[in-house]
Amino acid sequence: MIVRPLKSIAVITCVLLVGCMSAPPAKHSIAAEEPSLLLAEEGRPQMSIVVSATAPPATRYAAEELQGFLLQMTGAELPLLTDDAPQSDSEILVGDSQHLRNLDLSIDYASLGTEGYILRTHNANLIITGGQPRGTLYGVYGLLEEHLGCRWFTPEVSVIPEAATLAILPINEVRVPVLEYREPFVEECFDGDWAARNRMNGNTDRLEERHGGKIIYNGFVHTFAGLLPLDTYFEEHPEYYSLVGGKRIKDRNQLCCTNEEVIRLVTEEVRRRMAAHPEATVFSVSQNDWYNYCECESCTKLAEEEGSQMAPVLKLVNAVAKMAAQEFPDKLVDTLAYQYTRKPPRTMRPEPNVIIRLCTIECDFAHPFQDRTTPENRAFCDDIEAWASIANRLWIWNYNCSYHHYLTPFPNLYVRGPNIRYMIENNVRGIFEQDVYNTPHGFLSPLSGYLGAKLLWNPNYDTDLAIDEFLSGVYGAAATPMRLYINLLHDAVKDPETLMNIWISPDVPFLNDDIMKRADLLMDAAEQAVADDPGALERVRIARLSTDYTIMERARSLNAGDSFVVDHERLTVEPSVAFKTRAERFFAVAEKHGLRLVAEHDGDIAKYKKTIDAYLKKTDTPKRLEPVAAPAEMESGLLCSFYDMAVTRLPKFKDLTADAHSVVTKIDTSPSDGHDADAYVLLFEGYFVAPKEGVYTFSVRSNDGSLLWIGNSRVVNNDGLHAEKTVTSFVALEKGYYPFKLGYFEAGGNSALSVFCAGPDIPYGEIPGSMFATPVK
Repeated sequence: MIVRPLKSIAVITCVLLVGCMSAPPAKHSIAAEEPSLLLAEEGRPQMSIVVSATAPPATRYAAEELQGFLLQMTGAELPLLTDDAPQSDSEILVGDSQHLRNLDLSIDYASLGTEGYILRTHNANLIITGGQPRGTLYGVYGLLEEHLGCRWFTPEVSVIPEAATLAILPINEVRVPVLEYREPFVEECFDGDWAARNRMNGNTDRLEERHGGKIIYNGFVHTFAGLLPLDTYFEEHPEYYSLVGGKRIKDRNQLCCTNEEVIRLVTEEVRRRMAAHPEATVFSVSQNDWYNYCECESCTKLAEEEGSQMAPVLKLVNAVAKMAAQEFPDKLVDTLAYQYTRKPPRTMRPEPNVIIRLCTIECDFAHPFQDRTTPENRAFCDDIEAWASIANRLWIWNYNCSYHHYLTPFPNLYVRGPNIRYMIENNVRGIFEQDVYNTPHGFLSPLSGYLGAKLLWNPNYDTDLAIDEFLSGVYGAAATPMRLYINLLHDAVKDPETLMNIWISPDVPFLNDDIMKRADLLMDAAEQAVADDPGALERVRIARLSTDYTIMERARSLNAGDSFVVDHERLTVEPSVAFKTRAERFFAVAEKHGLRLVAEHDGDIAKYKKTIDAYLKKTDTPKRLEPVAAPAEMESGLLCSFYDMAVTRLPKFKDLTADAHSVVTKIDTSPSDGHDADAYVLLFEGYFVAPKEGVYTFSVRSNDGSLLWIGNSRVVNNDGLHAEKTVTSFVALEKGYYPFKLGYFEAGGNSALSVFCAGPDIPYGEIPGSMFATPVK
């Protein structure tokens, strides 16, 4: 916790605020002319805090939190009384109580909902009261944060101002949050006290009864598999599951949503869950996390009539919702508008108690959605605006990091506010901000969570203010270099042509060598600025994990010369001292502070360390290959063979017959253009021309698998199903021609293929066509 002194008297300005959309932070003022309520004077209490003797847990806790933080601020412990004590003329009234009712004020609790609150001075009393269960607690935090300057940046770092004498001016403030569901899905934000103090109410937050509870899901997402378990039903009733390619599939399937028996069974299961889990608010009936929607006649007919694969899903969801409306009217049914179900149907409408959770997974996150700078964002805007006109409850599932590389910089802080405001303009009532959720210490994760909380509670909160107050509170004297670091990364994605999806790798073009060198220098400056502040220094070192990881991965992916020293005369490769030093620093900080993952899936830190250790052990003399005699007639380029087939690993090509051939001068996926195939295989064959003897670096970046052979040696193995990934190796070559063969397959979804090379007097880069040769036919 950080405590900061204020002047001897801090007063709260008089503001009238209705709703969070129009609520700016209040200012402190000194030596006010208006009469004020004196809370504490020279460390002595001047008022009592009163709460109902029968107050619910969250209201009682609100009074205790107020008492505790005022004690920290002033040194005065205000008495905490119940309303069965005699009423005095000057009290802080927390929640509904007999003392509050005795003032004969008109308070419209119904208009406050479950989370709205009122801050009001009346004569010599301060009133903090709100809706149940969380409104009064939020009112206390609103007073402390927006008027008295308290901030809760992380569970460990807070700013609590000091003022031995504290007074407030008259207040008349009403706040009702515009979003009913607010969840920054960041591990650093799961702490219950932090979440409550920042007025978040998400399903994953560790919010207890004293915090006023939270929005509770039963089955958070992708629930089809659990609602109709395969082990229970598939063998006897394969018709319950999706028909794909003429076959009812068991693996990675969906439900046949128009099947009346499926509708009956799912409805029964949700009915059972609602009865068994009265604590839950929302029950998810949502597609599994892959495609393979049902192609049966009934599902296809409905989808075609409605122009969206959402139609069969909505038929099922609406049936469940109708049951819930009759039997469990306080429950909501949730489903996804995600990937193949994202577009709304033409005429079907969700039932009033259905939440449509619209997902932004395909979007570009470098630019505000409503700017429509990319086809992906234009399509999303079309969809959200269409859903806004037909959905009673529209919530959003948004994304804030790279899931393939948690530590890769993801500079989207400045699109958060515009995007949230745009969503609210389109009738969105709840937002889930998925970030780095299963490990601490992703790219600026604590700042990401804090900014998310500020904007979800008050969508008009100033982004620069949130960033600056966080940096000052968390990094202290390093705030300036940390701010320059953030500006550097965000400036790198300002170009409208720059795209940033949630799968970016460290070798993304906007994180070029110049940007990362400058980022590294700023991290040096940040560490130097807090060299005598152990806590801030450790927090800077945690933030630096992102820079170190990105530089290491760029070196591995794009230019092994940054991580290795190549001797072309001795034909040796040695790890660079700089790379080894960076790796040692990275893993020391990661271990000390509990970094568990570097990616959402298959990113275990121990496994990653083994990968780096193995990479640094490539110190032997690279394998020496012998050139071959070149055919008499050659032309530049390679022969590419196209195979229309689906595989999960590269096949043996000698057994295959190609569907098409072409001569290409660049290795990429373009030979697949013009073929209506989501899954295919490519084989590039010819000769690599080494102009000079030395050590050659070969890197293959692909999504999905690839294998590179030079001569009879397999040089790079990047085979198998995977996201975009780069594998690097070294060989020693004499001047001459070498048989070159590259196999690649794409199994559907995103695709990528590039081959890079470096050698004696050859800078690292994609191999030009002039270094390839193929016999003239």
